[in-house]
Amino acid sequence: MNFEQALRAISQPIRATALPDSLDHMHRLLDALGSPQQDYPSVVVAGSVGKGTTCHQLATLLNPHLKVGLFTSPHLHSFRERFSINGVLIAQGEFIEGVSRIQQAAAQLDTHYSTFEMSTALALWWFRQQAVDIAVLEIGIGGRFDAVNVVANTLALITPIELEHAAMLGGTLTSIAGHKAGIIQPQGYTLAAPQQPEVEAVLRHEAATKHAHLQFEPITTLALAACNNLLQRGILPPFDLPAATPPVNIPARLEHITLADKSVLIDGAHTLGSAQRLLAEIERLAPQTPVRLIIGILRDKAIQSFVTLFDDPRYHIVLTQLPGHRAASAGQIHQSLALHHAHMTLQAVLQTALEEALAAPESLIVVTGSLRTAALAREYLGLLNDEEREEALLTRHIFEGAEYLAKLR
Repeated sequence: MNFEQALRAISQPIRATALPDSLDHMHRLLDALGSPQQDYPSVVVAGSVGKGTTCHQLATLLNPHLKVGLFTSPHLHSFRERFSINGVLIAQGEFIEGVSRIQQAAAQLDTHYSTFEMSTALALWWFRQQAVDIAVLEIGIGGRFDAVNVVANTLALITPIELEHAAMLGGTLTSIAGHKAGIIQPQGYTLAAPQQPEVEAVLRHEAATKHAHLQFEPITTLALAACNNLLQRGILPPFDLPAATPPVNIPARLEHITLADKSVLIDGAHTLGSAQRLLAEIERLAPQTPVRLIIGILRDKAIQSFVTLFDDPRYHIVLTQLPGHRAASAGQIHQSLALHHAHMTLQAVLQTALEEALAAPESLIVVTGSLRTAALAREYLGLLNDEEREEALLTRHIFEGAEYLAKLR
């Protein structure tokens, strides 16, 4: 098996209507692998926004002192971005070996496993192979029946919960909170960011039912509080923590670059809360000045509330389309909107939208709406080297091409 074959093997989509309602199949897969998740403590992170940032902040705090496995999703360019230890991605050879081992284990069980389920198993297996001291694991969708929740976490972290993945998680904020609350362990420890009242009520009820410890912490200090919790409970060997959470620079998360005389802000925001944070960053960078805002978004997002936040005369909003079967077309986005102040145009091709923006008078260009939109923008703007770009093109071909779509039918 070569790297491309390994990518194709792990490319197993799952329909929204076929999301699991049990973790039994994941337990069987990990049993077949020798239960690697039991060999090290794990912190599991759920929420709607800030999950990835919190995971990276926690890993950054732990990396100088421990061997730290980090499993996050989705990836931007390379599927291997999901798996790292102390900031170093899994090597292609290790990825190939891991996929082979997962395939062998799954073949014994006569069960179809999705991309995310196999990825989770691969991460847990690889972390054991590399003898990590601790793993930081990001939930994919929801929490209660997410593959990552097969791990009996040592500490659960919950970032702000919003109305997202509504069609998959029950359609209401309360039902979504119920899924996220599922990562709370019996008699376990959970730290949560402040939540809306109905969400807080769900978390408190789950914790009370499971006799678990639940504490609320500001999102800005959640990772630092997690380290303190693990140190105080003796899960980690003693070491000194900084007074404040160190900043982390994550590609496509409020990523600010300069091209010629233009400032470009790339952010994968796709919920109202993340759009509000993006708006605050725009105000910091370019208060009261004209902004060219390029938006490509998925059909299942709250498009109207997201885009309306930028309904201001100083915004020229360009609606575009990202690749993939879940993408909303520029026309579909336009039809769902009722804006009154911003100037709005349609440009279906993202690369053309970027070229036009670079030639336009606005000094600040913002690209947002999805991590996929952000990833493509980074590639078009030359932020990848040749090797990275080649792997990105291969990965996108496999996960967005005809063969992948055929598996969905």
